[in-house]
Amino acid sequence: MESRGRAPVPHLLFVTSPMQGHINPVRRLAARVAAADARVTISTAVSGHRRMFPSLASPDEEAVDAAGLLHVPFSDGYDEGFDREVHDIRSFAARSRAAGCETLAGVVARLAERGRPVTCIVYTFLVGWVPEVARACGIPAALFWIQPAAVFAVYYHYFHGHGAVLATCANDPTCDAVVRLPGMPPLKSRALPTIVSLTSPQQQGYPVLGTLRDLFLALDADRPTKVLVNTFDALEPEALRAVPGLELVAVGPVVPDIGASPSSTDLSLCDDGSDAYMEWLDTQVARSVVYVSFGTIFTASKRQELETFQGLKATGRPYLGVLRKVAEEGAALDGGSGGGGAADGRQGMVVERCDQARVLSHPAVGCFVTHCGWNSALESIASGVPIVAVPQWTDQPTVAWLVEDCAGVGVRVEVDDEGVAERGEIQRCVETVMGDGDAAVEIRASAMTWMEQAKEAIAAGGVLERNLQAFVSGL
Repeated sequence: MESRGRAPVPHLLFVTSPMQGHINPVRRLAARVAAADARVTISTAVSGHRRMFPSLASPDEEAVDAAGLLHVPFSDGYDEGFDREVHDIRSFAARSRAAGCETLAGVVARLAERGRPVTCIVYTFLVGWVPEVARACGIPAALFWIQPAAVFAVYYHYFHGHGAVLATCANDPTCDAVVRLPGMPPLKSRALPTIVSLTSPQQQGYPVLGTLRDLFLALDADRPTKVLVNTFDALEPEALRAVPGLELVAVGPVVPDIGASPSSTDLSLCDDGSDAYMEWLDTQVARSVVYVSFGTIFTASKRQELETFQGLKATGRPYLGVLRKVAEEGAALDGGSGGGGAADGRQGMVVERCDQARVLSHPAVGCFVTHCGWNSALESIASGVPIVAVPQWTDQPTVAWLVEDCAGVGVRVEVDDEGVAERGEIQRCVETVMGDGDAAVEIRASAMTWMEQAKEAIAAGGVLERNLQAFVSGL
């Protein structure tokens, strides 16, 4: 029990949805806040974790992980995971909101009863109902935006008078349309997040639009002064100042500590105990290997995977590819190498999973062919690895714009009428960033410059640490 008149020790409860791309940056940020002397509790939804992340399926009410973070599970109503064959997608939002509000409020109450009152709840955008719980408990809440500040600014303006013009621009068939938003540079349609192009409930991803609408309505109602953003000021100076009435605070790049165990800061599928791919990388020439991965949750189409791997083979360069279900699909994509390595003289190695941070930091890696998820892009930037951007949906087109047009650390592929980058285009883009031409030299130099900028931001006493300390002290 705290003494009368004394402020309680800061106790931040981090709440996120059961998706690896959301969980990992939350865990990394929580660890960084803890390093700044704040007491941190991290909470993640149980639903889906029992299949995706077994380490969180503990029957215990609380569990402490390798990084010393306390996990307090709550339920979103789908504790065994959402099954489209059984559950109705139309009731998902209402059911998860009701169950989440009830069980998260119970978590907050139990922590208070045990002498560990929560002083702030930090949440991500797919659990936008969290401020409702915080309000009922008399606790402040803060949004941790895990996508680029530019994407936040676009969504903000979409829900504040610019929705129609953004939708029109995003759906321009010529892809030449340009939209001008307050405080932002001109944006072409191909730079916009795909969500703003949705106009019908029948379109894939349309429910996300409703989730975002609820999120920004809640922000308007609560008017928090600060939103934490996984970016750094040097990379997105305009976007961080493009939202009136809100202070977007750069607390990134929130990337893994290379020297740490994967399980200590990441809750992921990558730690399979095998170092075969790292041993293979050790045999390669510096900056010679193309690394390719299209994420862990939503993968590229089979045709895109095929075109990508055939394009890599055409470059003649060694490559390390991440492909789920390697045993079933690897041989078809890689001309027979399957999940094996390159020790037998073959050009590439295909694996089902890997520790991406370790791979990108390896001196043999010279290029990253990626779907341009924000976590992957930041990890590549922080490692100084040039990027070939193959964006698929949501924020990825905007990330590709940041990579190519703003930072100059990579190139974006051109796609055909089916939205697929063909093998010749993959080959061209890889050569653009890894070859001997002027463009490659310039991209590699930019990658090194931005790596140093990222290191400065996350260094001890750097902007990230100072911003986090200011945030915690402000509570």
